[in-house]
Amino acid sequence: MHETKFCTNCGKSIPSDAEFCPYCGHGQAVATQTTQQTNPQPNTAGSTYQQPQSQPGDAVYNESPVPGLVVSTKLYLRDVLTINKRMGRADYWWAALGIGLLAGAASLVAFFLLALFGGLDDAYEPTGLSALFFYALLLIMFVAYVGLWIASFTAEIRRFHDLGYSGAFWLLNLVPMVGGLIVLILLCQPSRQLNNRYIN
Repeated sequence: MHETKFCTNCGKSIPSDAEFCPYCGHGQAVATQTTQQTNPQPNTAGSTYQQPQSQPGDAVYNESPVPGLVVSTKLYLRDVLTINKRMGRADYWWAALGIGLLAGAASLVAFFLLALFGGLDDAYEPTGLSALFFYALLLIMFVAYVGLWIASFTAEIRRFHDLGYSGAFWLLNLVPMVGGLIVLILLCQPSRQLNNRYIN
């Protein structure tokens, strides 16, 4: 029989020799010796330090079973107009990476096409078919930018819901100089399941 232990972060059963939890990724202390005791008694003699207890219902949440670059990016794009859900931390950051890579690749292609048709020259005056292509490309880039902004806006709201906060916390982005930093710190926080009014 394979010995198991419980993750110190999410509480799920994992192999006793695991260094990291396969469910939440939290680092685990590898035990040098295992005990068969089912209800270990805490050693209170000589120490006033008490081990912090994780709250049983506060587990990591992600909508996708195994968050990753492709899966989380698809989730991000599928829920572009959805704000009444939650988005877990891993799904959010994998999707942010995926969208960043897609946007970077699309920008390089657009830059190359503009350079190919002379749109980057200071004296460029688009005429005829070249003008049609140039303005169509600018319109496509503008629509894509607005779409990505909306997707980012709704994803941040869903991420705030996962933390138990109102989507109105997005307005912190408008605070000059420190607003974006505050939002970044909040978006990096783990999921909160206990007393979260946004749990479906």
